[in-house]
Amino acid sequence: MNLEQRIIPYISFTEKWFTKFSLLWCSISLCIGLFTVNDLALVIAAPIMTVFMYFAAIVIVSLVIGFQRVNPFNSPKSNFVKYAILLCWGFGIFGFINFFFTGIFQTTEFENSNYFIIVGSVFPLGASVGAAKEWSKFLATS
Repeated sequence: MNLEQRIIPYISFTEKWFTKFSLLWCSISLCIGLFTVNDLALVIAAPIMTVFMYFAAIVIVSLVIGFQRVNPFNSPKSNFVKYAILLCWGFGIFGFINFFFTGIFQTTEFENSNYFIIVGSVFPLGASVGAAKEWSKFLATS
């Protein structure tokens, strides 16, 4: 079994659940922030900005991969679009993990910066969802 066949269930899981997870993450972060963080503007702005960046990442990745699909220099036999989808999907998950652990373990002199990084850590998952949606389109056309 090749790599693509093993990844397909995870990509469909990404498309189905990551948006719900991100919205739940931001809602819980808002509730936790109301009780633990003194800066009310940060508590309200960070989850809203994260949701905005999450959906912006979905749109941007979908547009970039969509442009590559209709690129006249991309031959039909090329696997460039498939690898671009897998790269965006993997880097989105890696970005989430990286930001999350940076927010947990990093010590900074700025007040509440760890809260901001942890709340904002889910926005790279938007790239994974955008890539998963493009993967569904890729499978439908193949």
